[in-house]
Amino acid sequence: MPTTARLPSPEDSATTAPPVRGSWRGPLIAVLIALVLMGLLVMLARACESMKGGPVRSKTAYEEHVAATKGAGMRTVSQLRPAPRLAGALPGASLESTADVEGSTSCVDDFGADSDGVTRGQPIYYWKLEFDSRRDYLTAVHNLREEWERRELTVKESPGPAAGRPGQGLPAISTTDEHGVDVMFGPDRYSGAPIVWAEGDCVRHTDR
Repeated sequence: MPTTARLPSPEDSATTAPPVRGSWRGPLIAVLIALVLMGLLVMLARACESMKGGPVRSKTAYEEHVAATKGAGMRTVSQLRPAPRLAGALPGASLESTADVEGSTSCVDDFGADSDGVTRGQPIYYWKLEFDSRRDYLTAVHNLREEWERRELTVKESPGPAAGRPGQGLPAISTTDEHGVDVMFGPDRYSGAPIVWAEGDCVRHTDR
């Protein structure tokens, strides 16, 4: 007797069809990939800006940066106790007028990234000092360290130049002040004479 095959009913299909799993994974993976790509683009943009020398500031902002750098150095000299003499300065000369300027060879546009109207500058000032004795110098180092610590600044210490070098045995201390200016009190690397050194950041800025 011939038999007739039974066609599957909709109920059978609903019963036997495998459940759909992981349907949410595709959109989630796409979102994650998009987030990763966005993060990479942000990092690339920041790296390019860093390579260019940082954001471009206005002329006024750069002048304020210069003033803060020079001010940090003058403040440091005025806080030295016992007070030193300003080497080579006329009697009554101000700290501002006796500041020497140091040029920066690293603050340059190596990559040709600066556009028209944008330039670079890094304020660096130093003051040449004279103390009556080594003991006075060491006392000034000690007192300045205490002053910086009172201002809750991080103080770095150096034992000074090695034997046979100018300024040998004269310790140096340095810090970064509240305005981000690097300040050092110690022997000059060339002459060994005591100096206060104030160095600001290399800044890209406009001339207007």
